[in-house]
Amino acid sequence: MSWREAWSRAQALRHESAETDAVLMHTAMALSVPIIWLYGFAGVAYGQLPMLTPAGFVDMPGVCAWLTAVMAFAVGVLFIDWLVRGDLAPPPVPTSIVVRHWQSGWPRSPALPPEPSPGFLQGSASPFRSVCLTVAAVACVSALVFSGLDTLGWSVVARPGGLAPRAEWPLYPLPWIWPWLLPLARQPFALGTVAVGAVLLVAAIFMRWRRMRGAWFPFFTALPILVAPHFLGAAGFDYAAARGLGGLNEPALASALAQHPGRYNVYTFLSLWGGIGAGTVGLVLGFWFGRSRVMDED
Repeated sequence: MSWREAWSRAQALRHESAETDAVLMHTAMALSVPIIWLYGFAGVAYGQLPMLTPAGFVDMPGVCAWLTAVMAFAVGVLFIDWLVRGDLAPPPVPTSIVVRHWQSGWPRSPALPPEPSPGFLQGSASPFRSVCLTVAAVACVSALVFSGLDTLGWSVVARPGGLAPRAEWPLYPLPWIWPWLLPLARQPFALGTVAVGAVLLVAAIFMRWRRMRGAWFPFFTALPILVAPHFLGAAGFDYAAARGLGGLNEPALASALAQHPGRYNVYTFLSLWGGIGAGTVGLVLGFWFGRSRVMDED
């Protein structure tokens, strides 16, 4: 298939709402699986894995990192099962004909077969998916509990460490592309993206004040794309500066890499894939916004 044919098909999908929604959902899940699994592999390799909580990122060292990796693997397997088998059809509800003999003096009431009670997970739950969700939930809770115990001074949960704290394979393709990412970390570029975001925010507030439909959708669509360069620039700078590449000299970063290689590398990993993930989310939202009619007048 040529690029022109692929683009024509993508343009045709813009006018098929239901089909496009399904394609976008499957695309998002398919792109999430490798990122989630790389996140888990990074925890196993580095022995350190931050977990995002309502209070922010929480460091998960040692056993906590391994449990967080188990959670990531379970969620990835769940997504793969959903991509392969889709929504499972609910079991057929047995129907029966109810025959009642009415006697004189009885109030008449309809004789209808009982209706099944609706369930939120009806049609999508299965034993295998339930096992994946259970494993992910138990691993997540256990990691948080052990992390709390480690904070209280029970350092045994911080072991074992990572298999290869200095490994660079989880950071690929960063060893190849860091020279192209360094300009994204420069202050003029960062200030430019902040200015663009501020302009879009003011425009969204103005459109909301004018009671325009979908006033916030352009801002929320552009926001991940504006955030992505910050993450990618930080990843390129942290990788190069700690290793003395590109003429950078940052003794503090070099010392952090030498003393705590697992922790330093895993945060570089998060910056890299946070930027890739944010850019992907922005592109998916942009495609959805482009074919939607959320801002059309009634």
